[in-house]
Order: sequence, then C-alpha cells, then structure tokens
Amino acid sequence: MKHIVLTTVAMLAATGIAVAQTTTPTTPTMPKTKPAGATTSTSEAAAKAQIEASGYTNVKALKRTDDGSWEARAMKNNVEVALSVDGRGNVTQMSR
Repeated sequence: MKHIVLTTVAMLAATGIAVAQTTTPTTPTMPKTKPAGATTSTSEAAAKAQIEASGYTNVKALKRTDDGSWEARAMKNNVEVALSVDGRGNVTQMSR
C-alpha cells in the first residue's frame, strides 16, 4: 500500500514537471502606438489639402500608413516627389 501511494505521488509530480516543460510561453503583444502628439483624425481630404497648401500639385497614391500618417506622391517644380503627412498635418518630402 505504501508503494502504491508513493508511486502515485511520484507520477503526479512527474506529470506536472512534464506539462511545465511543454507549454509554450506567451509573449504579450504591444499595441501599435502613434508618435507623441499625433492624431489619427486627419482625413484623406485634409491630408491632400495640406499637401496642396504646401505647394505640391497632382497629388496621387495617397494612402494611410499603420502609424496613422499619410504617404503620397505629388509634383513640385515639375518633379514627382514622395511625401509624408503626419498626424499634425506636417508635410515632409521623403528621399528616394
């Protein structure tokens, strides 16, 4: 009887150890955050208007990025350039 109890306890302990070794650890996912002070309320029309107000014409390929900013292509001085518009409406010409 003593052997049965000891064997049962040993088997339960071994099972707990085996389970602890085979579980996959979970890694918490961090939410995507926007830059400090940025907003995601800038609409496509507002982004296009901001680009045009900055002296660019023929705005095309305007798309929102994962961080809430906008990217586009536009013309300035007869040259097509890549642009970025952040959540505050700041227009930045990107290098190729």
